[in-house]
Amino acid sequence: MKKFVFLLPLLLLFSCNKTTLFTKTIDDFDNNRWQKSEVKTFEFDIKKDVENADIKLIFSHTFDPQYERVPLELTIQSPDGVKDNMFLNLQLKDGSGNSISDCAGDICDLEMNLKEEMKMLAGKYIITVENKFEGEYIPNVLALGIMVENED
Repeated sequence: MKKFVFLLPLLLLFSCNKTTLFTKTIDDFDNNRWQKSEVKTFEFDIKKDVENADIKLIFSHTFDPQYERVPLELTIQSPDGVKDNMFLNLQLKDGSGNSISDCAGDICDLEMNLKEEMKMLAGKYIITVENKFEGEYIPNVLALGIMVENED
């Protein structure tokens, strides 16, 4: 038992902590509708090179939004101008029809890792997210966010 008490502070010292390098949430969806013509853009600067960054997408919607997935096209442009294009299908429900999102009352959030342990060079990044939904708009959208974290 004494050995465990001695090791506990060492474990806490070397445990992984994450530092948020960037976070932004866009919540200007008129009538909770994300129009197909509205491309959402996130611009941010990374001050110094990062070895292990995680980029996450947060999609907030109403409870039972009347669709099971959200098709998106996402582009990450790095400071050197290189673009990484991604096509995503955000699954909001599992095979049994149960919500995958974390819900509190009528508000639900779905968080998805876009990139893990990515090396990010210092400079300006631009992330664009396009709605590729079949209709003119995606209904019941509350917010869209991007978070960049670094493992310390």
